[in-house]
Parts: sequence; structure tokens; C-alpha cells
Amino acid sequence: MVKVDEYARIRQAHRQDKMSIRELARRFHHSRRKIREILAQPEPKKYQRQAMPSIVDPFKPVIDGILRSDDDAPRKQRHTVGKIYRRLRDEHGYGGGYGRVRHYVLSQQRKSPETFIPLDHDPGQRLECDFGHIHVDFPDGRRLVPVLVTTWAYSNCPFAIALPSERTEAILHGLVEAFAFFEAVPHEVWWDNPRTVAICKGVRL
Repeated sequence: MVKVDEYARIRQAHRQDKMSIRELARRFHHSRRKIREILAQPEPKKYQRQAMPSIVDPFKPVIDGILRSDDDAPRKQRHTVGKIYRRLRDEHGYGGGYGRVRHYVLSQQRKSPETFIPLDHDPGQRLECDFGHIHVDFPDGRRLVPVLVTTWAYSNCPFAIALPSERTEAILHGLVEAFAFFEAVPHEVWWDNPRTVAICKGVRL
């Protein structure tokens, strides 16, 4: 798996240093096929964890039916989680634990009508920025290093760079590197309220 920072270095070396696929494969210790894949895509493929099936899954239609019938029943006659669990066990052969049934029932009871808020952004309109932190081992010991993370609101394409501080000079340097990597400048930059940026009211790019 190729990390985001290495992904960016490979693409930058190919674009700015004009390194060939052969040279990139030797320098970054990847196959030529992997290098071609990295150069062909603007960002790494996101890892998707496959959800493991739950022992409750086959019994969810039964639970849903019980809950629907409870909607029209008097409050005192409605099923508790314990009653639902016992019905599944005694009438339907459920062999799992009470906790899994309780978790599913509560998740269904908490559901509310879905609300959709459009969050469309035009390409190149908005770049969102925030700082994260990573531990880095230096010869004189481990230190916490700030990392500027920039992401396009339209495509969710990221760029990250480690910086010596969160001071204005470092932030500006990080933005210049991000613009060079993206080969574009956004119409607006949104920050998650870092003090070194938030105090500069009225400044527009």
C-alpha cells in the first residue's frame, strides 16, 4: 500500500524532475506497473473494509416486522428488547446473544426521517485546509510534527506536507507546495480555525 505522501513524491518527481518510470521504480522500490498506476490516478485508491456478516442479519426482517406491528399497538403491549430476543430464540431458532439483538433494535428506534443537504462545489472553487500531527523520530529524539492537509471540496483529492511549525511563514510555504502539486489555485481556501490563520480577518486569496 502506497501512503499519500509517497504517492505525492512519485508524481512530483515524474512531473517536475522528469524522472522516467524506470527511474521511479528503482528509486521508490515499486514495480513499473505500480508506478504507471500511480501516475495514471490523481489520488490513491481508498481502502474499503468489508463488513463482516452478523449473526443477527438473517433475523432482521423478523425484528423489523415486530417493530412495525408495535407502532399500532398500545404502549403497554409493545415488545421490549427482552421479549424480542426471547421470540427470536424460541420461535425462530436464533442462537446469538442478547446484546446483538439490543444493538439492532436500538439502532432502528433511533432512526429518523432522512434529511439531505446539498453540498455541491464547482471544480476549483474551494480548497479545505487543516492541521494534523504525527510523531517523527529525529536523531535527538521523538517530536510532534505538524502536517498541513489540503483537500479539494469537489473531488476530495488530498495533499499533505509536514511543516516545521504552524506559523504563517510555514503555512504559506505549505500552500505554495500544494498549489504546485495540484497545478491549480482555488478561488477560496477554507480553514478549520487555526489561530495563525483565523486572526487574519479580511484577507482573501
